[in-house]
Amino acid sequence: MSVEQDFSNLKLLVVDDSPINHRVVTLSLRGRFKEIESAYNGLEAFEKYKEVPYDVILMDAMMPVMNGCESTLVIRMFEKEQQFDKKSFIIAMTASDANGDIKHCLDAGMDAYIGKPFIAANFLRMVEEKFKPLA
Repeated sequence: MSVEQDFSNLKLLVVDDSPINHRVVTLSLRGRFKEIESAYNGLEAFEKYKEVPYDVILMDAMMPVMNGCESTLVIRMFEKEQQFDKKSFIIAMTASDANGDIKHCLDAGMDAYIGKPFIAANFLRMVEEKFKPLA
């Protein structure tokens, strides 16, 4: 598995209330995706998603206004209502390693989780596994 795969056809939404985390993720992934957009809470993420269905969403679990699990629930409901052919690949990003917190994210409809601090190679492996070409 190579983390050198080109994801230039995929749109990524980074959702986190920390501007520093946005900068770390964006700089780490520069040039790897078609576009990388930012949202600073779950409600903003949902509003952006309604306008542009992102292929991949990196979603912080704990945020003000609407947390990552709540946002994921409304995104999944929207996808179902709109009868999207493919759902967005939502990865929880959390500093918590508690099994209950991770399970809560997955139960809300997230597809995977990654710990903080953000490690680009781990994230890219997940995306590569999800979007690898069928052989």
